[in-house]
Amino acid sequence: MPLIDAPQLHRPCWFDLSTSDVEAAKSLYSELFGWSYEDMGPAFGHYTIARTPNGRAAAAMAPKMPGQEEMPTVWTVYWGTADADATVARIEANGGRMMVPPMEIPGSGRMAIATDPDGAVFGLWQADPFIGAEIEGEHGSMCWSEVNSRNGAGNAAFYASVFDLAVHKLDMPGVVYHTVHPAGGGDAVAGVLQMDEHWAGIPPNWMPYFAVADLDLANAIWAKHGGKIMAGPIASPYGRIMVVQDPQGGYLSYMAA
Repeated sequence: MPLIDAPQLHRPCWFDLSTSDVEAAKSLYSELFGWSYEDMGPAFGHYTIARTPNGRAAAAMAPKMPGQEEMPTVWTVYWGTADADATVARIEANGGRMMVPPMEIPGSGRMAIATDPDGAVFGLWQADPFIGAEIEGEHGSMCWSEVNSRNGAGNAAFYASVFDLAVHKLDMPGVVYHTVHPAGGGDAVAGVLQMDEHWAGIPPNWMPYFAVADLDLANAIWAKHGGKIMAGPIASPYGRIMVVQDPQGGYLSYMAA
């Protein structure tokens, strides 16, 4: 049960959901993951922190902002940075674009939203003092992140350049997959999946992964709340993976060891 008590830099550190129906999302995800919730109130747009049963921050959700009601329901994957402004400069120098420039979240930190050269949306988080996820790898917490890309090798190089990472290409039959690792060595921090003809009509996107203790039970809860199963179970060296869509349209994956 890896607990996180310090900012996680140069790797995904937080997931949040922008949804058209917060109450329905809270009901689904609380039963699925065992989450409880802390609504930050109207001054923060009712941004709601989801906590695992041990009280650790796992993710967040919020209603869509005024004027964005027609935008799709989406999960955003945030990368940790010690200096959002410097990271923005690297994003732009390597072919990415900014959607939302760095902005202060009073009492918490700074955030920004960008797109990579393929068009996949991701966030930046600079902790001050909120660090993002406080636990990973346990039921109901983040366990992996990957970006689905039209140009997998190029996008892997983009993230490596922006966040000082090294790229490894995996030997996987029928799949082109890269992982990015700390430049000095260490475990992968994220993956880059090459999209093929089976992805026709789907834009490049970041996929958050959550851990579950019991895949069959998770699937039953997902179906009970009207969620769709898009693919799975998919066997991997790390567990069985489901790709799912919630009733409001948000995509995510969950997996069980």
